[in-house]
Amino acid sequence: MKTVKFILAMATVLIALTGCEKKTPVEQESKGEEEQKVTTGYAEVKAEAGVPENKVKWIQLWADGPKFAEFNVGATAVGEYGGYYCWGMTTDQDPNKEYYDGMEDIQGGDHDTAKNLWGSNWQMATKADIDALLANCDVAWKSEDESGYGVAGRLYTGKGDYSGNSVFFPAAGYCDKGEVLYAGSNGLYWSSTPNGSSNAYGLGFLSGYQLEYSDYRFMGYSVRAILNERK
Repeated sequence: MKTVKFILAMATVLIALTGCEKKTPVEQESKGEEEQKVTTGYAEVKAEAGVPENKVKWIQLWADGPKFAEFNVGATAVGEYGGYYCWGMTTDQDPNKEYYDGMEDIQGGDHDTAKNLWGSNWQMATKADIDALLANCDVAWKSEDESGYGVAGRLYTGKGDYSGNSVFFPAAGYCDKGEVLYAGSNGLYWSSTPNGSSNAYGLGFLSGYQLEYSDYRFMGYSVRAILNERK
């Protein structure tokens, strides 16, 4: 009788153990990696861009948001201003002020400045991306001494799960007829979105305020690329 009870008890223990899902350390680690959000990374740029190792870091600042390049098109590091481009063009500081006069949004198209200078991994931000940047981030003006890059500008920082991610936009000024003006105090960045037949939208800021901005397409503005995830 004791033998029968011992066999039944052992069977119960085996059934209980079999019903428990046991993960190996490798399986547990893989599951953790899958659940972790990837909010930064690198993507290649054209060799002609002169960027070290031909790659640029991208940073995501909010859930499902665009992945902003770490620095401006035409620059090779965060503390550089980069180029000043008329809307839809690739010539830096163009004294002739030539611009694209089409009416379509140029993101990812033949006149996308970021795509043409950095390659198909990158594209210009749209007006909607600029609006979302202003709405979804904490922002602070940083002086030359405060920024850590030797230039003044605005620091955009994510919130919540993205609070560890920041992107710095230098106050690079703008270019008019080949002359750079207000560098260190103004920041002006094109979007890919037109506004009527002669203007386009962008981001504008000073030390005291920031806003979605619209200006003549012949002005030479900075361009901050975002990752093209629709290739």
